[in-house]
Amino acid sequence: MLHRLKRALVDSYVGAIALGYLFAEGLEQMAMVITAPFSEWIRQEELHRIYPQGAVEAGFRLQASVIPLFHGVLFLLAGFLLLRWLYYPAKVEAVIESASASDLEDEG
Repeated sequence: MLHRLKRALVDSYVGAIALGYLFAEGLEQMAMVITAPFSEWIRQEELHRIYPQGAVEAGFRLQASVIPLFHGVLFLLAGFLLLRWLYYPAKVEAVIESASASDLEDEG
């Protein structure tokens, strides 16, 4: 079942499109790790300017980059796992095939 799914994903290029999407989302989220604290700081500055006596603290917060970092790592990990599964064969199969080929040569 999984072999047929793998073959269908590779042959129809759906796997390549999915890989591109996962890597693009992962890179976008990693870019947001850098930009999220700045956008949060700008938002807080604007809010502090509108409501000066409010309880809003204006400052640079790194907590805004935690969620994009988590999402980026998950997208990139999923992309690398899908890349490995679709386009790189398992090493165990290659060892078994080479062992059976050497057995045939020894017998012949």
